Amino acid sequence: MSSRECESTANQNTLAAPVLIAAVAAGSPAAGGGIEAGDRLAAIGGAPVRDYVDYKFLSADERVAVEVIKPDGARRVVVIEKHPDEDLGLDFLTDLFDGMRRCRNRCVFCFYDQLPRGLRPTLYLRDDDFRLSFLHGNFVTLTNLGEEDFARIREQRLSPLYISVHATDPDLRRRLLGNPCAPEVLAQMRRLVQAGIELHAQVVLCPGLNDGAALERTIADLAALHPALGSIALVPVGLTMRREGLFELRPVMSADARQILHRVRAWQAEFLPLLGSRLVFAADEIYALAGDEFPPAEDYQGFPQRDNGVGLARLFLDELEGTDFRPAAGLSVTLVTGGSARALVESMAARMSAHGAYAQVVAVTNRLFGETITVAGLLAGAEVADALAGRELGDVIVLPSSALREDEFLDSFTLEELSRRLGKKVIHAAGPRGLARKLARQPRTTSGACPKRAAP
Repeated sequence: MSSRECESTANQNTLAAPVLIAAVAAGSPAAGGGIEAGDRLAAIGGAPVRDYVDYKFLSADERVAVEVIKPDGARRVVVIEKHPDEDLGLDFLTDLFDGMRRCRNRCVFCFYDQLPRGLRPTLYLRDDDFRLSFLHGNFVTLTNLGEEDFARIREQRLSPLYISVHATDPDLRRRLLGNPCAPEVLAQMRRLVQAGIELHAQVVLCPGLNDGAALERTIADLAALHPALGSIALVPVGLTMRREGLFELRPVMSADARQILHRVRAWQAEFLPLLGSRLVFAADEIYALAGDEFPPAEDYQGFPQRDNGVGLARLFLDELEGTDFRPAAGLSVTLVTGGSARALVESMAARMSAHGAYAQVVAVTNRLFGETITVAGLLAGAEVADALAGRELGDVIVLPSSALREDEFLDSFTLEELSRRLGKKVIHAAGPRGLARKLARQPRTTSGACPKRAAP
């Protein structure tokens, strides 16, 4: 493609329309100024507000002029005096007032292309928005950034940002992204580093494409950006059974995982004395595939990429070690999880049983995406119901909170539906401590105990 054609594919900024104010905190500066839920925020200090980032940036002053539009259409400018760090007290339904930046790439490993129809609508949104990277740690490719975006990142100090690199070789990266117009990511990252922005990178490992010599180059190139580049995560490609007509890829196997961990340890041994940081970290799934032990907490250096599946297992195990389970005597519990976390959850079940509860673990096989997808966060409610049907389930069924969003599975099956179908109370918990708190309030309802172990 020509440079002009490539330029035409870049995301263009849209004009910010007044955004609905969903709520106003009681006693807040905005409430004191008469701003109410149902008003629309039009501007702060005369500048349009494109998103939550602008809202925070523009209101960080001692004297703020807030322009709102009342439900009857009347415009009003409210001048508010406050501490610069004090929030105005406004709440919105979305973080992005001018719309989300969609991904323009066609990555050969894209998980969205492998989704069946009929799931939660938000699962099909392909975001590649640097603002969501700053606000929530989403990974972005930087392929849709223009000069105005770089200027804004520098001016508003949008740091840290999380970058999907995958490969630093420009041609290989364009092939992986399915985007012949993708700019050279190292040049973009250097610009961000020069602007004082902290970066974190991820590499989705696709065997035969960006491993081996290509990965060696990627790690060396990225290491040169330290200390502004704080971490590099190696994550195995996620492949479902729904890849008809897609680029042919193979999953990371046990032998691959062992080789990856060998290189990760070698890089860490090299970088720690040289840079003062291990820099390169493997996702938990790689340790599980290799059948290896998870490193101690200090090796993760503050867990900068835990939301990317790097170190969550260690955090779980350490939290479990410090959790005091005090369930009702004889309480029987069924713990539901995916295959990858089964060993961790069985450790928790054993600890619970040692404190007087009866606990069994059911690792649900993922038939919606295929058996290679083993994370609990991608379990459908209907298949959880099918996996539990006909079992002795005890007093309460426990799901990991990662499997739900507002008490709803990704197939829109609800927690209430699951409880009704199984005739049992169903709760969800985040981590051992969260579960211990909930179980302490659960009454025993059955006369017999459920089995302590169950087949998947």
